[in-house]
Amino acid sequence: MTTTVADTVEGRLGDAIDDRVADALEDYIAEGRLDGRIRPLRSPGGLATAVVAGVAAVLLPWCLILAATLPSTYQADHWKLTWIGLDCGTAIAAGLTAYLLHTRSSYAALTAMAAGTLLIADAWFDVSTAGGFDRSLSVAEALLLELPLALCAFLVAARELRKR
Repeated sequence: MTTTVADTVEGRLGDAIDDRVADALEDYIAEGRLDGRIRPLRSPGGLATAVVAGVAAVLLPWCLILAATLPSTYQADHWKLTWIGLDCGTAIAAGLTAYLLHTRSSYAALTAMAAGTLLIADAWFDVSTAGGFDRSLSVAEALLLELPLALCAFLVAARELRKR
């Protein structure tokens, strides 16, 4: 059997690839990143990162479209249900956070983040939908109550996350 130039090049290429794989495996073993299971290399966040980036990429232009097309006023149906629902959601998130903190559950960080976010949303919609003297009351409530409570909720969440 005769050896051709192609066979020689293929053999050298195969050896070079084998050497690189061996070096990579040694690096993984030395760094403690190889536990005997073979799995694909993934970037941090992987699919979740791509999905969230896609959401941001879609929502930013959508905000511009809304700014250009929405009417400045609108008669809302179910006005009471909207506000009661938002306040009930905030109360449930705060109450659940208190319970989870009491039971020392790590899930308290999640409910605290939800409560803080809902408090900010409540402040935003109170201020942006009110007019006249009601707007002054809404601004005062936002600055003195809702936003400081939201900050407290975020601090609770951060503290809980640092514990883990």
